[in-house]
Amino acid sequence: MGPLVGRNERDQVSSRLADLMAAGEVVTATGVDPRGADPDRGAFLPPTLLVAKDPLHPALHDVEAFGPVSSVIPYAGVDEAIGLAALGKGSLVASVFTPDHGEARTLTLGLAAHHGRVLVVDEAAGATQTGHGSPMPHLVHGGPGRAGGGEELGGVRAVHHYLHRLAVQGSPAFLSEVTG
Repeated sequence: MGPLVGRNERDQVSSRLADLMAAGEVVTATGVDPRGADPDRGAFLPPTLLVAKDPLHPALHDVEAFGPVSSVIPYAGVDEAIGLAALGKGSLVASVFTPDHGEARTLTLGLAAHHGRVLVVDEAAGATQTGHGSPMPHLVHGGPGRAGGGEELGGVRAVHHYLHRLAVQGSPAFLSEVTG
């Protein structure tokens, strides 16, 4: 695990992590300090896995730590998983790992309203899938709300927002002349 972008980002992630811990409903399951990292010079933060005691606790759905922080939120079934995902108010990507195509369909349709992309992995895709965090710079997607506002701005896609676009209308002879 490499460093975060800078110490300011490390401090922001640490603050959000503290908010999750202070909620009292989340406990640190793991966390390994990087060997030899000088906290005054680097922006290292140990990978941290949080396990929810109460899947409905608001902090789990309102505080987004980013950084090397992941949460495990238990659920009793497909409907509860979809309901918990809705509490997050939007996400870029959700991943579904199941060999059951019917279950995958139910989850995909249920998660679609709350995510910009759903990655579905079964045995056929398991060995070759790249993970839900893989950038897709040419694909227009983005979750609702805080998750891209409907359009992820990764890679080349972001540049297009700063370009002038023009539509020219006219007869075929004129358009051929103009465009060569």
